[in-house]
Amino acid sequence: MKKLLALLLALVMVFSFAACGNKDGAGNNEGEKKAETSYDGLDIAMELTSEEYGIGFRKGSDLTAEVNKLMAELTEDGTLPELAEKYELTLADSEPAEEEKATLKDLEAIKANGKLVIGITDYEPMNYKDKNDEWTGFDTEFAQIVCEKLGVEAEFVEIDWDSKFMALESKAIDCIWNGMTISDEVLKNTSCSKAYVKNAQVVVMDAKKAADYKDAESMKELSFAAESGSAGASAAKDSGFEDLLEVGTQTDALLEVKSGACDACIIDLTMANAMLKK
Repeated sequence: MKKLLALLLALVMVFSFAACGNKDGAGNNEGEKKAETSYDGLDIAMELTSEEYGIGFRKGSDLTAEVNKLMAELTEDGTLPELAEKYELTLADSEPAEEEKATLKDLEAIKANGKLVIGITDYEPMNYKDKNDEWTGFDTEFAQIVCEKLGVEAEFVEIDWDSKFMALESKAIDCIWNGMTISDEVLKNTSCSKAYVKNAQVVVMDAKKAADYKDAESMKELSFAAESGSAGASAAKDSGFEDLLEVGTQTDALLEVKSGACDACIIDLTMANAMLKK
């Protein structure tokens, strides 16, 4: 009987220890950081497109003109150039398109609410979590500076990028501020700010194979991954890449290549530069 009790006690201790070591149900203790994925062995094979980022507000929103004005001030006083240098980005130098007549008093609404709700995805170096699980990045800091000038708080909300325009129109968010490529679709669905950062869509693949592909035509038999609803997915289709897997985020696209599930992915140059340096 004593031996049986001892055995039962030992089993209880083993299971208790295992439970304590897996509190979050995912193999990590609470408070521990997940190990970062290494993208060693991947490299940029080529650029497919060149583009610029803009901030999307609701059609007719008076926030567009207000943010354009603040953007010009922050460029003039050196704040934005300094921030771009910090994140190794290149500021856009294009002039804003002719602004639409403001029909929505969003500025008044956000001041009444005391916050600007900003739709984002986890996308380094624009918006991503730091070691303290706080949002940081170029767009994060840029938005916080603008919100401070507007006298409101910046509230960041992760969204499904493929449904970003629906989230904006439904007022679930006040703007899309997350390295969004200015495209015909963006201009149709938002009141877009002046361009503020230069970018490109690039093909990322195994560095050992990259030299074998000189242009898009030579890549047409490869399998690709790209974020659903992104400029990368559009670039893949425009390039005639038929074997395309659309995934949730640009990071997911990178992971498809890292795992060998896809030959290559198409992501933003800004993200490729940030992630491949790790």
